[in-house]
Order: sequence, then C-alpha cells, then structure tokens
Amino acid sequence: MIVCLHTPTLPFSNDLADVIRIFWGDAEIRVNGSGGDVLVSHTEKTEGRVRFCRIAAEGAFEGLSERSAEISDDPLLEKRFHKRLIKQTLYDVMKQATGVLPPWGSLTGIRPTRLIYEGMSRGLSLEEAAEETRLRFDIRPDKADLLRQIVRVQQEIAPPRMNEVDLYVGIPFCVSRCAYCSFLSGEVGKGKQLQPYVEALEREIAGTLLLIREQGLTPRAFYMGGGTPTSLPPALLNRVLDAAQPFIDRAREVTVEAGRPDTIDESKLLVIRDHGATRISVNPQTMHDKTLERIGRRHTTAQTEAAYALARRLGFRHINMDLIAGLPGENEDMFRQTLIWSRALFPESLTVHTLAIKRSSLLHLWEAQLPDGDMVSRMVEAGRQEAEARGMRPYYLYRQKHMAGNLENVGYALPGHECVYNIDMMEETGHVLAAGAGAISKRVDPAVGRIERAPNVSEISQYIERNEEMLARKRQLWAEKWPGEAGGVSCE
Repeated sequence: MIVCLHTPTLPFSNDLADVIRIFWGDAEIRVNGSGGDVLVSHTEKTEGRVRFCRIAAEGAFEGLSERSAEISDDPLLEKRFHKRLIKQTLYDVMKQATGVLPPWGSLTGIRPTRLIYEGMSRGLSLEEAAEETRLRFDIRPDKADLLRQIVRVQQEIAPPRMNEVDLYVGIPFCVSRCAYCSFLSGEVGKGKQLQPYVEALEREIAGTLLLIREQGLTPRAFYMGGGTPTSLPPALLNRVLDAAQPFIDRAREVTVEAGRPDTIDESKLLVIRDHGATRISVNPQTMHDKTLERIGRRHTTAQTEAAYALARRLGFRHINMDLIAGLPGENEDMFRQTLIWSRALFPESLTVHTLAIKRSSLLHLWEAQLPDGDMVSRMVEAGRQEAEARGMRPYYLYRQKHMAGNLENVGYALPGHECVYNIDMMEETGHVLAAGAGAISKRVDPAVGRIERAPNVSEISQYIERNEEMLARKRQLWAEKWPGEAGGVSCE
C-alpha cells in the first residue's frame, strides 16, 4: 500500500503517518508525493479563534471528515491541540475508508495512562477521566477499563519525591541475538569487550553516586537490565553490583534481569542474591522449543524450569516472567499452552508483551509467519484472563510502534509485588540516573510536565572510549537548580 499524504503542516507529517499506520501498518507514505494507491489531502483554515480542518481520502479507499477546535493563547497548548485536531480528523477518515475499529482508537502515544492523569488533574474523578478519554479518542471499552484498573493500582503506590532518584545500570550483551530484538546489544562471543566495558561502567557508576551525594538525592529503586546482565561471568557481575552497592543498600526495591535461562547458574544467582536483589526476571517468552529455536533464544523450556527451581531454592521470593504474544509460527492454542505451563512456575509478576516488528530486527523479514492482529488480540486477552485468575492486577502499560494488532504491553503483579521502577519509567514521574551504553538519564518535574534527558552513546566501544563524557552529560543535566528541590539522604 502506497499512501500519498498532502498536508500544509509538515512538522506534523510523522504524526499523521503514525495514524495511517494504525490501519495500514506496512504502508509506504509519501509526504506531498504522487503515484500512490490512496491520496490523503489535508487542508485547513482559521476564522476568528476557530481552526477548521478538512481531510479527504481518494483512490482505492475513500473517506471524508471535517472537525474544528478553538485556538489557544498558550503556544505549547496550541501546538498540542492543533496536532490532536489533525490526527483525530485523519483517524475519522481512515476509519470510514477501511471499516477497521482499532482497539486504542486514534491513540498513537506510548503511555495512554497520561490521558487519565491529565483528566484527573482538571478535577475529574478516575471514572470520569477514563470515560472522557474513551469517548475523545474512540478507545474500545475494555482498553479504557484496563487504563482505569492500572491507574487505580498505581494510586496505591507513593510517587517519587523531588529528591528521590532511580538508578539504572545497563549490560548491553547477550549470548545470542533474538530475532525480534531492536536493541543495540552485542553478542558475548569470546568476551573480549566484557572486562573493558565493566571497568568503564564501574567508573561511571562511581561518578554517578558522587553526583547523587552532591545533589542530596535519595535512592528509590535500582534496576539492572540489558541485554542480559547474566551474560556476564560471576566475577564481572559481582564487580558491577559492588560498584552500585552504596545505592542498593538504601533503595526500596532492587531488580536484576537474570533474563535468559541459558545464562543462569547458581554462582550468578548467589552474586545477585547476596547483593540484596528483591526482584529478578527470568524470561522464557514461550514454552515451545521450536519457537525458541526459530527466534534465536538458544535455550529450552527445561532450562527455564530448572532456572526457576534454582532461584526458588536460593530464596528468591519475587520472580517476574515475560511472555510474548504473536511470535512467528505460534497460534492462539500455543500461547494458551504457554500460559498454562507458566502456572506451575508461579511467577509473582507477569508481563504480557505484544510482538513489535521493528525495522532493525530480523522479524520484519518474516511477516508471512506471523499471526494476524485478531489472533494476537485473543492471545493478549487470554494473558489478561490468566493473570486475573492468579490474583494479579495490571499495574503498568506501554505501547510501541509496529505492534501486532495495534495492541499493548501490560505488566501484571500480585498485590504488593508491583515494580516501582517500571511505574516510575512508564509514567515518567521520577528522576533516573542511568549508567551503561545506550542508557538514558532523565530529570523530571511532574508538577509542570518538565522532562530533560541525557543519553549515553549506544555503541559499546564508543561508550568505553567516551566514558568521562557520559558523566559530564549527567552533571550538565543537574547543573541547574529546579524549584521545589531539597536535600535528601546520601549514598555514602
């Protein structure tokens, strides 16, 4: 499908393309081009304080919609409202043209819970804000109810204070590359980069802890992710956690992604346990060995079962499991089999991911083997029902581009086992200082919606060479004093 999009608002062209891809995920979109299967024409005018928007589709598919909205005096609000007006008008046209009713309506954003919080900040109740969001964006009732449940659970958890900070440590190595992976992770191979990387990471963590002390910040949550942290040998894993120990000792939550079952052994789990981890992830993605082989996981269902048994024997009381709906070659029955199999392992939290087909992954070459959106939707619903039957509640949600069925990723947990770091990250309510290749530090003032970021370089060798620069970026992020900040408890 080739769509020619003609618009006078070029700064919003990517946003409009995102709306088109809700309906035609693989469409080639030519902005102000010609020769496509469908021509989408956008025009607009203003009369007094009202903007009128008209969008029409012609060609293989046809539709027409006109909307209007009052112009705001606030430049930031006006940009947001202008973009929303155009996107919703285009959404009307696409729905007419295709007859498709997307589960998330016209929403293309990553964090739809923000809309609920936005409504509540205007004095609406949770129920009123959820209903307003459902109607405004044409969200399916079950998805609006999911948002309502998530916000209700999040309200039970104290939000971060202005002087609290999360610490993220990234290990960008894996023993093999999964076919769906779009991260810039390096394969361990002969391990030549592991020690230089850990040495650079130790320096960055030390500098980050110094920054935390200087700024009077208080530890909140620690999260070690990847890649696969347990792709490090025990001695190097121990060095990284040793470097972060002053923060870990004062954090209310400590998560380490053990991740791939084929990287887990007793010595590594003992290192993680003895450094104070309160939560680990062991992620099979599926119970079907043929699928695991197909997507490059290089571990078996038996290894997953052994990893869970070992972690339980060593005393871990909170294990998270990730599963993926929509893997190549799988159908609804196979996903249900995975859900049933996972019961015996009884993870305290469960994340049901919808497969996202990123252009930088291998899966975009395999589209003929992937289940369709309707089937994936039923898989995701089966995951919700299974989590509910186990007494779990949804507590965070995020969406990505190119997700099968235009669906979502949802984290479920038994009461009291919600991951604070995941909520802080998804809702962007707290500061994050991040160390490692590709890690992104973030400074947040939710009261005024201010967020500033400092990304680390992603390429591993560049990270090692430019280690001091990564620390300088974090220092610059905190160079300015923001209103409302106060001193906290140090990490000494």
